Amino acid sequence: MTQMFSVIGTAAASSAASTAVPLAYPADSWDQMFNIWLGLAVVIYLIVALPMLYFLYRFRYQEGVNETASTKEYESHGLEVLWTIVPLIVVIYLAVQSLTLYSEMRNPPPESLVVKTTGMMWSWQFDYPSGKTTYSELTVPVGKPIKLELTSRDVIHALHIPAAKTMEDAVPGRVTHLWFQFNETGEFTSFCREYCGTLHSKMQAKIKVVSQEAFDEWINAN
Repeated sequence: MTQMFSVIGTAAASSAASTAVPLAYPADSWDQMFNIWLGLAVVIYLIVALPMLYFLYRFRYQEGVNETASTKEYESHGLEVLWTIVPLIVVIYLAVQSLTLYSEMRNPPPESLVVKTTGMMWSWQFDYPSGKTTYSELTVPVGKPIKLELTSRDVIHALHIPAAKTMEDAVPGRVTHLWFQFNETGEFTSFCREYCGTLHSKMQAKIKVVSQEAFDEWINAN
């Protein structure tokens, strides 16, 4: 049990102490959640599997041995309480940690650049606050959080940005949202992840991440 809490503490400490800047947000939150759940799953498996293998050998059937033993000698109220309380603590920890990370993944920072995004068969339209409109190509500044307000002109689409590990449906008559931030310049691909018709597989959008200076020049150009 001590090993389990050690893993929990190590995972929390390493995530808090990490200073490496990821390629994109909120991908790091997904990675952190995955690592926590995987680490706990491995520890719990070992805690269960290793004693099970021991008990299979220790209490294997042997003719004339332990055939009339009383089960009372193996009873332990302390163990009963322990394996009830410890899983409860682990579940509460996972619930709180997951809620915290989910909140980070869903709520864009207040300084986000808002871009209205419309899905249609079979392209994406991006409308910037300045009035500039692009199709199937989204230009954003590096290091700046971007909030996409999504809707659809026809059927249900879903914008997926693999590098940022984020996705959200674009639904006719509704406005949904997702946010992301790239910390390196370059070109990244996004695509529709909700089957929407014949050219669904061609419904992609290029995300161009440029410096703030290059973005300002581009957004103000005619």
